[in-house]
Parts: sequence; structure tokens; C-alpha cells
Amino acid sequence: MAGEAAAMAPADERMQKVKREFAEYIDKNIQEISTHLPIFYGHVISTLDNSFPDLDDETYDEFIDTVTYKILDTTDQGRKLPFIEKVIANALRSKKGRDGKVGLDIMAGMRLLKSEEYAGAIPFLKDYTDRDAMIAASVAYSYYMLSLREMADGREKGIPGRPGEHELLAREEMFRLSRRQPPIHAVRALRMKEEEEPWLKRAFWLMLSSALEWFPSERGLILVGLEKAKREGNREMKVELLKIATERFFDDMSFLREMYHFRVEQRDGTGAAGVVRQMMQQFPNALEPLYYGLKLSLLSARRPTYDGFRNLAMAKGMSPEIVRLVDLCFSVVSSQQQEALMRLFELRETSPATHFLHPVLEYLIHDIFGDDDQRSRRAKKALLDCVDGFTLQALSIPP
Repeated sequence: MAGEAAAMAPADERMQKVKREFAEYIDKNIQEISTHLPIFYGHVISTLDNSFPDLDDETYDEFIDTVTYKILDTTDQGRKLPFIEKVIANALRSKKGRDGKVGLDIMAGMRLLKSEEYAGAIPFLKDYTDRDAMIAASVAYSYYMLSLREMADGREKGIPGRPGEHELLAREEMFRLSRRQPPIHAVRALRMKEEEEPWLKRAFWLMLSSALEWFPSERGLILVGLEKAKREGNREMKVELLKIATERFFDDMSFLREMYHFRVEQRDGTGAAGVVRQMMQQFPNALEPLYYGLKLSLLSARRPTYDGFRNLAMAKGMSPEIVRLVDLCFSVVSSQQQEALMRLFELRETSPATHFLHPVLEYLIHDIFGDDDQRSRRAKKALLDCVDGFTLQALSIPP
């Protein structure tokens, strides 16, 4: 299926092209493929070996997982356990990695989940909940949907609906998710499948929202949710989770820090300043909120605000090296060339801990106040990033 033209394209493009070709072939020939699985998987192996002779085992096996899901998703037998087991057996013989069955089980479980075969999906997925938060949430979702069916059946029979064993299992799974916090998108084939199957995201967010009601004091749920929102670029959920976090865990610096960065990213100076004030109230002796206040002052280039945070930082014991570095940054953002050069001279004379930065800073200041506007902007950003990186490390603040 992979022609000579495909062989000349970059590896990633060729891989995507071959995947599309196999997907189209499966759509058109699913009956024949279902009857002759060994022959089909032999063709997959031959194509991969000929088109990608240097392909690493993980990507190779991921391709097998993707093709396997496509078969199960296309045939009307994809919901039947005997056929699923037959497909998995053939696919497993085609894989290279020692852990090959994991991806196939996950693909089978997701196919059953998509078909609302929740009881069938659970056995394929439940052993892998610690590998990926999406799998843990999917298992919880399966239990939860089974519980909703039970309650609906009960109402039809005149039995009052109340949480049953399946809902308790769903709650238990989400509680474990909060405590163990497995990685997001660790299973690559599942990550790509989520991009094609929006219901996977909906299932995750439904279970997270439910779990936040079941376990309002579990901060791990918010941490997992924030990571998921960042990875999928879901601004709406990120805002909602940060709001919940800063209300329920108002004295948790990790959430306040996340909110501060988010406000800065959104260019919401007023909101970021409000977070800094909250940090200072909760952590009156900490240097971190004072440094964030100094950074906000750099964005606004307002001298009174900067001086206020600077005086507080010095009174609280911020090291002179950091203060002098930030002074240099303020001179730069204020377009004070002579003042910036004076600050740099002071650093050289009084701050041996930053001596390794001095040549870089001197070079950047030369470009910042040069005649090339584009070069000046790049140099200014580089200088601010350089000082920020040094300061975060010196103050033991996570980036």
C-alpha cells in the first residue's frame, strides 16, 4: 500500500499516510479481513518492515494497536468477545514489544466502551488504571453508567433509586485516581484515539466533575484535571478547576501559583495582582509572592509599585544578588540605558554568585539598546527569561 512517493516523504508524514491507507483499506474490505486475519496482519508487518525498516518497537506496536482498533471499530463483530479475542491473538503475534498485550487490551476496552458495552469493557481496562488517568476515568465511567442503568431499571419497577454497588465502585476508582495521580496521555495510541473520539474527553470530564462532588477535599482530582486541561488546551475547564481550587484550597501555594501563571498568560494584570495579595496573606513570610509582585511590576514598569515590592523583599530577606538582578531588569523595561549599565557594573562588583551571568547580560544589554528593533525585542525577552530562570532556582520556586 505504501508506494514509492510515500517512501520519499518525511517519516512522520509517511507514517500518517500509511495509516490513512490502511484505514481506507479496512473500510472497504472488512469482511475479507475479518475472515483472513493472519493474512491481513502479515500484510501489515510486511508494509511496516519495508516502508520503515528502522522503526522503533514502541511506534511499531502502536501502529498495530491503531490498526486493531480500526478493525474492531469497523466490523459489526467488534462487540463480540470471541471475535475480539481472535483479533487480539493475531495482533499480538505481530508485535515486537514484550508488553504488547497491554495496548491491545486497551484498544479492545475502548471499542467496547464506545459501544456502551460497559460490563465488557471493564475487564480489558481495569488492570491498567495506573498507567494512564484516561484509563482510570474510563473504568470509573463504565461503573457509573452501569449504576445509572440499574437506577433506571429500579425506577421502572417502582424501586427508589439510590447508589448501588456499581456507583460505589466508580467512586472508589476516582478516589484511587486522586491518590495515585497516574500520568495523562502516557499511552500514545490512546492519546491519538482521544483526538478522534470526542466521547473519551466527555467521559473523563463527567467523572472528574462527579468526583469533585463526591470527594470535595481531594486536591489530587484537581491536579489531574488541570494537567488534562493544559494538555488538551481546554481553557474553560482550566478556569473552572482553578476557581474551585482557590476556593477549596485557598492556602495551597501550588494552586495559587497555577492561578498566578494563568492570569499572567491571559494578560490579566489585575487578576494576577489579586492572586499575589492572596499569597501574601496566606504566606506572609514567603519570598515567592514578593518575587511575583516584582515580576508584575516589570510588566507595568511602574516605579512606585516596583519600589514597594522591592522594599518588602529586602525586608523579608531576599538575597542582594536577586534584588540587583531584578533592578537591572526594571532598568531595561523602563528603557533606562545608563541606569541598566550602572546596575550591571554593580552586579560585577558586588555579586560573585552571578558572575557566570555577567557576559551574557552585557551582550544582551548591548542588543537591547541597539538600533535593530527586532533584535532588541528578542534580547529583552532573553534577558528577562535568563534572570527569571536564575531567580526561580535560587528561591526554589517551581517554574
